[in-house]
Amino acid sequence: MLHTGKSADYVNLALKNGAVSLVINLGSGAFEALVEPVNGKFNDNAWHDVKVTRNLRQVTISVDGILTTTGYTQEDYTMLGSDDFFYVGGSPSTADLPGSPVSNNFMGCLKEVVYKNNDVRLELSRLAKQGDPKMKIHGVVAFKCENVATLDPITFETPESFISLPKWNAKKTGSISFDFRTTEPNGLILFSHGKPRHQKDAKHPQMIKVDFFAIEMLDGHLYLLLDMGSGTIKIKALLKKVNDGEWYHVDFQRDGRSGTISVNTLRTPYTAPGESEILDLDDELYLGGLPENKAGLVFPTEVWTALLNYGYVGCIRDLFIDGQSKDIRQMAEVQSTAGVKPSCSRETAKPCLSNPCKNNGMCRDGWNRYVCDCSGTGYLGRSCEREATVLSYDGSMFMKIQLPVVMHTEAEDVSLRFRSQRAYGILMATTSRDSADTLRLELDAGRVKLTVNLGKGPETLFAGYNLNDNEWHTVRVVRRGKSLKLTVDDQQAMTGQMAGDHTRLEFHNIETGIITERRYLSSVPSNFIGHLQSLTFNGMAYIDLCKNGDIDYCELNARFGFRNIIADPVTFKTKSSYVALATLQAYTSMHLFFQFKTTSLDGLILYNSGDGNDFIVVELVKGYLHYVFDLGNGANLIKGSSNKPLNDNQWHNVMISRDTSNLHTVKIDTKITTQITAGARNLDLKSDLYIGGVAKETYKSLPKLVHAKEGFQGCLASVDLNGRLPDLISDALFCSGQIERGCEGPSTTCQEDSCSNQGVCLQQWDGFSCDCSMTSFSGPLCNDPGTTYIFSKGGGQITYKWPPNDRPSTRADRLAIGFSTVQKEAVLVRVDSSSGLGDYLELHIHQGKIGVKFNVGTDDIAIEESNAIINDGKYHVVRFTRSGGNATLQVDSWPVIERYPAGRQLTIFNSQATIIIGGKEQGQPFQGQLSGLYYNGLKVLNMAAENDANIAIVGNVRLVGEVPSSMTTESTATAMQSEMSTSIMETTTTLATSTARRGKPPTKEPISQTTDDILVASAECPSDDEDIDPCEPSSANPTRAGGREPYPGSAEVIRESSSTTGMVVGIVAAAALCILILLYAMYKYRNRDEGSYHVDESRNYISNSAQSNGAVVKEKQPSSAKSANKNKKNKDKEYYV
Repeated sequence: MLHTGKSADYVNLALKNGAVSLVINLGSGAFEALVEPVNGKFNDNAWHDVKVTRNLRQVTISVDGILTTTGYTQEDYTMLGSDDFFYVGGSPSTADLPGSPVSNNFMGCLKEVVYKNNDVRLELSRLAKQGDPKMKIHGVVAFKCENVATLDPITFETPESFISLPKWNAKKTGSISFDFRTTEPNGLILFSHGKPRHQKDAKHPQMIKVDFFAIEMLDGHLYLLLDMGSGTIKIKALLKKVNDGEWYHVDFQRDGRSGTISVNTLRTPYTAPGESEILDLDDELYLGGLPENKAGLVFPTEVWTALLNYGYVGCIRDLFIDGQSKDIRQMAEVQSTAGVKPSCSRETAKPCLSNPCKNNGMCRDGWNRYVCDCSGTGYLGRSCEREATVLSYDGSMFMKIQLPVVMHTEAEDVSLRFRSQRAYGILMATTSRDSADTLRLELDAGRVKLTVNLGKGPETLFAGYNLNDNEWHTVRVVRRGKSLKLTVDDQQAMTGQMAGDHTRLEFHNIETGIITERRYLSSVPSNFIGHLQSLTFNGMAYIDLCKNGDIDYCELNARFGFRNIIADPVTFKTKSSYVALATLQAYTSMHLFFQFKTTSLDGLILYNSGDGNDFIVVELVKGYLHYVFDLGNGANLIKGSSNKPLNDNQWHNVMISRDTSNLHTVKIDTKITTQITAGARNLDLKSDLYIGGVAKETYKSLPKLVHAKEGFQGCLASVDLNGRLPDLISDALFCSGQIERGCEGPSTTCQEDSCSNQGVCLQQWDGFSCDCSMTSFSGPLCNDPGTTYIFSKGGGQITYKWPPNDRPSTRADRLAIGFSTVQKEAVLVRVDSSSGLGDYLELHIHQGKIGVKFNVGTDDIAIEESNAIINDGKYHVVRFTRSGGNATLQVDSWPVIERYPAGRQLTIFNSQATIIIGGKEQGQPFQGQLSGLYYNGLKVLNMAAENDANIAIVGNVRLVGEVPSSMTTESTATAMQSEMSTSIMETTTTLATSTARRGKPPTKEPISQTTDDILVASAECPSDDEDIDPCEPSSANPTRAGGREPYPGSAEVIRESSSTTGMVVGIVAAAALCILILLYAMYKYRNRDEGSYHVDESRNYISNSAQSNGAVVKEKQPSSAKSANKNKKNKDKEYYV
């Protein structure tokens, strides 16, 4: 407020933290007084009266005439020297005034400013108002009391928000003060730097140095950082933490190399090293953080928050630079800064109470916000809501981030997730083109190993164990200078301290999968086979940044997405084929991994002999894996655990390990077997390691516990011998027999999800095909739309008529169709028998629900899905099967409904004549779309689209799209061959029934029968005598091949003959009929207690029909289009290098 004097002879009156401060010095030492109000503070926008009097050494100060403080100056000096200047309300450099406790100029109103002594009375405020020539006015001074412009606080709401201020010209002296308030532990509050210059340093010739100034928060502590070109100082401004949500006043004063940083009233002095006294700042002064586009910015390694991307979140107010106030609220508005709001309030509710972090993210309360740690979740985003990208590595793949400029850091935050079955492999490493500096994470014997080398030799930490279990694991590394912390999953963190004085890490690249920068490596870590996710380095999620194209400096050939990895597959085509490699190094411990696939029950996979009786063998015995070894105490056998034999032509993962405590572990896929052996602990192997077998004469001399009499026939892949990844062909000392790269044979086999939409997978040697009959879909994988017709307003009809001599009679029927409609009442499909017989089958909609009714000679039998509303305009698929009087119905993936009518039922649907689609004849015309109709081998809509001669179309019916084929030519040929070979005896198979019942969620559709039982009734045959075999058929002209869907295991289709042949057959049939009646009567007499007809045999159909098909087939629930496309693109889920 007022100052006169200089050097050690002065009076200074100021307002400090809302109290009145007086500092007076007569040349022999300062007298300091601080007058504070009882309640509140003096900056309350009210007038206050201040009087200071001195009589010789006695000094008295009073405020408002009540609060009085009296004291004495030091020693006996009683004369106050006069100066040429009085400063009222401020000065050009208030921080440099002697005795000044503040650095800001006064903002507010002053009146009646009077100074008097024995000689003179100066009414300073009156003289200034009158324009006295001795008075000089600087800045904006109004001679009336106006409302003072309040310096509103602002809140930085996100770490990305910041404000840029003009360049701070503080070469020799300067001051900055501000208030802040936060609960967050980390954040960059102020930063500016000067012009870059290259450091004269032989070790780091590319090191760029800059003058800089920064104030930052780390772990709740406030730090001042300053470098004027001759060395950096880093001062902790206060011993206590300052992130407790209270306001703190920070005051930074500088004069040349020395200065102070004070928090509230606690002052910490500093002196910069070296000789430079000039702080040459050339860039803007950033408040609260840094711009996202940091081009042109140079981050000194000492400013950890800048390199770790820690922006400040909290409040700032009363910013003064060199005594001049800065309206940061207005600056934020002008710069349209996102995430800055013009107020400061603290919410009482803790944000984490609402559990905002999804997918098990860890929540931390910040300043009016929540902060989610997503590192262990596999997700990214503010709330861990976005799934992180997975990268798949097969041992020859990598991702390399080539940073645009060389990086130098003293602090790093690294996290990643990995999944692997191998005990060795590089996860992540920083590498430099000019030095051995590295921060490296790798798998080493199933543990995570951290190596940090800053040029003076490596420091290592280990964490975790048995991490090669093919499960996701999370690794976190935190380095702060010399301090290291390594954490795996939620286990206890491992900590360490770096030796020596070096703390700076230099790197050009961040590498994964393979280390390509090997110039300074003494030993190269093993390449990685497995999956990586969520690699984050100092806040940068590099895998997702690369995938999304947000950065253009990443190079990679690793594959995006989670893929089953088959690395370097090799086929041993005969049982006499094998390779020899260098001796297996397994003296004290061992980690082996490989994948195999075979159809052979037995075979020697691996063999290495040693000194004395020492040896190791891995072999298949009757489809099961055996691990046999001798450490010198006699042979031991460990049988691998598996639910079924492993010669199922599927890939299996095998891990075999032995630790220094003689704990042997055999893991096959997910099943683990362990055994501890006593005695000798060393496996002393000599000679070559044989893979795939040995020479023929050697089998006789193999140890007794080894069963192998021949070699392994099949495929091996991903072979890992203690972290070494041999190329079985290139690295072989010699090869014998037929060995080829790749994996021949049926590498793609039927899986549950091979065919979409409940299509049936048909295994073939070179792959598989899908039968889409009961799906309404088509295409190779049953994920293409079936042939579709639209039935418009007014109704239309498609009619298929069997030729008169070619009308089938069936004991079992299968019907499937897809549709969409909004009608409550309609007939979709109706099948009728010849005129006068009365047999029929009708698929209809009644009151918005789908149902089927049929009659095969006894009564009308109905079955309906009452829970599913299907007239919602959405696409639905309905599947119906009949066996005699029993029936099943399924809509979409709802549970299968079964209908078993009571009493004895007739079973044969006689002499089927027409299939009518559209319901126009029945007076309930269908309106909507119908797709992919299948009935007993006929794809009627396909036939209609192909203009089949037996089909007539009338009314408003329109074809949509092309006609796809649901089975390949190859599968069709196979099916026809199978059909031709099926005997008539196999046509009695009854309906497959489902185990799914009401109340249970849908799991898998029951396996549909693979045969349509088709019998024939000629015009002369009795229409419905179920106890008499149908007429003996003879040759006839079959329906055109294009309409029928041949299917493996389907029954022979026997058609009606001409009348001449029929007479002959009739005579034979009549004789046979008499015999059968007699036999039947005897049978009924002996079994009269058996009750009504209820086809229990159909329960056995699942196994029978599967066997008749030559392979077990599986069906699944309809999958989404996305998964269907995925299956289509990568149906075998394997890739090779």
